[in-house]
Amino acid sequence: MISRSYAFLTLTHCQADKIKQLVFRNVSKSSKFFACSSVDKSENKIPNDNLKKCHVLENIRLDNTGHTEESRRALFMKGNENIKGRDDAKVSNELEPMQSMQLLERDAHKFDDALEDIDEKLPGPLDPCDEDLSHIGPNLTPTYNFVKFADQSQTIQQLVKLGVELYKLERDKEVVKMFRSLDFDRDMKPHIQFLHDCGIKPENLGHFITRNPKIFKEDMDDLHTRIRYLRAHNFTPEMIETIISRHPPWLSFPTKNIDLRLSYFQHNFELNGYQVRCLTTKCPKLITYDMRRVKVSTFAVKEEMGFNKDEIKQVLLKAPRVWIRSKVKVVQSFDYLHNTMKLSHVVISQQPQVLLCRRSRLANRHKFLVELKRDQYDPTKPLYVSPLSLVESSDIEFCNQIAKASIHVYNEFLKSF
Repeated sequence: MISRSYAFLTLTHCQADKIKQLVFRNVSKSSKFFACSSVDKSENKIPNDNLKKCHVLENIRLDNTGHTEESRRALFMKGNENIKGRDDAKVSNELEPMQSMQLLERDAHKFDDALEDIDEKLPGPLDPCDEDLSHIGPNLTPTYNFVKFADQSQTIQQLVKLGVELYKLERDKEVVKMFRSLDFDRDMKPHIQFLHDCGIKPENLGHFITRNPKIFKEDMDDLHTRIRYLRAHNFTPEMIETIISRHPPWLSFPTKNIDLRLSYFQHNFELNGYQVRCLTTKCPKLITYDMRRVKVSTFAVKEEMGFNKDEIKQVLLKAPRVWIRSKVKVVQSFDYLHNTMKLSHVVISQQPQVLLCRRSRLANRHKFLVELKRDQYDPTKPLYVSPLSLVESSDIEFCNQIAKASIHVYNEFLKSF
């Protein structure tokens, strides 16, 4: 309205002073028009000295604010344009959401039609679920149990198929961590193929891995070197198969350690090469056993039991597990055999497996034979009873073949003391 009034006054032959006074008298100082009309006053203001010169030269009439008539008119028109532009922008911003709402209301029936075309019915919260949701679950947290990640680990699944007894390996945290980090095709297949080439049967692979799971941490070149060492010392393929089948941890021992241990047995017990190979094949665990315990057992056999060198050598080759079994139990069994049953060192060294029998078992059967008066252990006399048959057979076989009595009588005898 103000711009229209200004245009009307301009068209009429009104004086500029009257127009200015009309505008500033009717426009509030708080309005946008007043703010725009007063912008840049200092910029368009002409200094007093220059103003007088300009007034004299160009005969330009000044008002009492220090502005020329032309600059004031240009400033007024500029402010009017800015107000008009801001008003247009505000109106357009207000119209946009209204237009969007009208479009949504106009196309609302289309959405309703689209929802009606969907025939699938969403299941209720208590309806039975036929979809496999086993893959949905939280991330795996640190664990020392194979069951937690067996469904997602191909390595664990393949080990189960091989027959590995994983429940026996869960106690070793390093083994659990190792199996989680290994890839079956990349890290395990070469070792399994190597074991198969060494003679391990497929049905025994699970037992081997259960006994020596850390075989997968060994370098393939080292494994081949350990087998070549045995072949270089005249071990036959059958002997090698027997060694690693009976004692899977053998392949985890460095070749240098194996050579030192074989040398120890050869020199301390005066064994030849064939006897060393037979001892290794018969009891490979003894070769890799704790050397301190081996030396303690050797001292017990020699000093506490009183066997001579030849007898010790004979005991070692026939019953090498005497050096692995507890020294205290072996000494107790020897004490009963030698002092109670009156068996000589020669008889015991010829059948040293009796040293591996429990003292209680020896006592029960010997007392039963004494009760029946059949305790005859001298091979030069009739009704000879072999000490080896005394400890190796079951209770029924002992009663039928040696004691010549029923198992019922033997059980009643055991209850008597």
